[in-house]
Amino acid sequence: MAISIFDDKSITPNHDMVAVALGDTNLVWDELQSYVNGKFPNITGEWKHYGKASGWAYKLISKKRNLLFFIPQADCFRVRIVLGEKAVACVTTADLPDDIKEMVQTATPYIEGRSIDIDINSKKQLETVKILLNIKFDN
Repeated sequence: MAISIFDDKSITPNHDMVAVALGDTNLVWDELQSYVNGKFPNITGEWKHYGKASGWAYKLISKKRNLLFFIPQADCFRVRIVLGEKAVACVTTADLPDDIKEMVQTATPYIEGRSIDIDINSKKQLETVKILLNIKFDN
């Protein structure tokens, strides 16, 4: 089974499909997307199928730079963010939960940065994602 609830490559998800899959969490998805669109310039979004094991993800891009990935699941969604080394250094002093700091520090470094996933099932996790986005965008 794929990470995303949408795994059929021949069917590109749309807003209505996401709303049904996420249920009440769809409001949180929309709020995060609105935040990103209002805070960061020139945001575009696109659905991308990443293979049988991953399925579909909604990718937000700013000037050819991957900003954030939304991965829909049943009644929740996962956010994937990739942080460069300058951003990783800033995370240690940021007002973030210790488990997030540890997740960033222990993530495997790749050329494009360190990737972390945060499961979103309520508005509680939004502040963490917003802080990480601001760190990423500023570095």
